[in-house]
Amino acid sequence: MAHEVRIKLTAEQKSKIKEATGKDMNEFRVEAVGANPAVSAVASTKSPRLSARASARQSARASARQSARQSARKAARQSAQTSARQSARQSARQSARQSARQSARQSMRASTEDLS
Repeated sequence: MAHEVRIKLTAEQKSKIKEATGKDMNEFRVEAVGANPAVSAVASTKSPRLSARASARQSARASARQSARQSARKAARQSAQTSARQSARQSARQSARQSARQSARQSMRASTEDLS
């Protein structure tokens, strides 16, 4: 008595198999033949035209994802640089103000001590 199991493939798995073999696979079928399991691929029933469309669609999606990632990285990098510059400027201004205040206080103390 033969038992059969069909394993559906994800879109990612299908694309990897397509890249490696050039064939469309929707699922794998595993049967028990005696004590040994037998694995066979179930080929896609799609027409070559539909397969080409799916391949083109998948390629376009992958390209769009990659482009979006690169764009997001570039925007994040630019945003981080701008933020760092602004933070550095603000910090430098605050530091300069504090230094000027301390210097003015010390000058005031020195001039009042000279007058005493």
